Amino acid sequence: MYRTDSAQLGRCQYVRLTHPQYAAVLVVDVDQTGTTGGNPSNLSPYVRGVTRSLVEHGIGPAWVGVNPESGKAQMLWLIDPVYADEAGSSPQMKLLVATSRVLGGLLDGDPHFAHGFSRSPFYAGNAPEAYRWYPQHHRVMRLGDLVKHARDLAGVAPQETPQPKQQFASGRELIEAVKARREQAVQARELFKSLDKELADLDDLGVDRIDGVKVLWINQSRAARDETAFRHALATAHRLREAGQRMTDAKIIDAYERAYNVAQAVGADSREPEMPPMRDRLTMARRVRGYVLSGRSARTGAKLRASEGVGARERKALATMGRRGGLKAAERWKDRNSDYAQEEIKKLEKANQQRQTKGRVTAREIANYFDDVFVQTGEYPAVAMAMTECRASRSTVLRAIKKAGIELPRGRRKKGVTP
Repeated sequence: MYRTDSAQLGRCQYVRLTHPQYAAVLVVDVDQTGTTGGNPSNLSPYVRGVTRSLVEHGIGPAWVGVNPESGKAQMLWLIDPVYADEAGSSPQMKLLVATSRVLGGLLDGDPHFAHGFSRSPFYAGNAPEAYRWYPQHHRVMRLGDLVKHARDLAGVAPQETPQPKQQFASGRELIEAVKARREQAVQARELFKSLDKELADLDDLGVDRIDGVKVLWINQSRAARDETAFRHALATAHRLREAGQRMTDAKIIDAYERAYNVAQAVGADSREPEMPPMRDRLTMARRVRGYVLSGRSARTGAKLRASEGVGARERKALATMGRRGGLKAAERWKDRNSDYAQEEIKKLEKANQQRQTKGRVTAREIANYFDDVFVQTGEYPAVAMAMTECRASRSTVLRAIKKAGIELPRGRRKKGVTP
């Protein structure tokens, strides 16, 4: 692992820009053959046209690398970082794969590109076959916006998110289920605490623990300096929180630097120290503190929730259901002349007035549509057509024409007559 400003990285033609658990770059391998030269003008006409469309829609690549011999290319997009669990799976990673698939389809990219090692835009050598890289911009894009615009450009319909099914027949059943899960979560938390304590005792006896730092190894002579330092900083933050102390940036960074120096001392393997700059260390400290505050264990990597498996609407219902929620809500409405009650009543009256006004406007629009079609064709339109045109339900259309005094002809319409 090299820093972007290191001399070692400049000698590498191929780099691994992503990690199974982390990605801040999206790479598309363009397999369309162009002409020799290594210039963007040497790309195939199809790729140039698609790239121009991407730029016009505001989703052009940040870097374009062109093969000087074949005219093929690789394109990079800078994205908001996405993370995954130890198995490499997360909704964000799935969205990254979907975005890569859509952009690859637009650019006729290689569908079998492994997204492992790719051409390096940081290469500074003189190899004649090395890609020629051209930076376009430095914008960091959100994956959701990127895939949305790419699908619009490709004419692909967005995937609909299925509505969650109601799991509980009543509020009482929901409350009882959450109570049972809470008891299970408390028992599991106590079990994990005891296991963490036992594992910590075993770690102290480990042969790879040097000066209180558990050193991770790439091979027998080379230590994983960055991972060792990060894990030690995370473990230190957990200990600080368990002891009731503040998890300050200084304490976390000190733990990181100490572990890095220990790993460098025992497993440098002829490497020079490459301590990250202070800006990156501050970012690391905030990230570690966020992991600890979110309840992620250094060993289990998971959070324990009593409401696990409960949907968002059901969690919202839990806030007002049950004895506590009901009593709290009732207290606020005991005095109808209180500021809270009067403010809420005003909100309800305003919302009801807006709904009534919107209903009258919709009814007038429906009646005007029927009258307009009758004036132009001499016949009233079908109710189904009015439903589609006015985007209203059948009952809403029928109420509107009844209120307007419009009488539709009875019986079936003749075939071929569609006013």
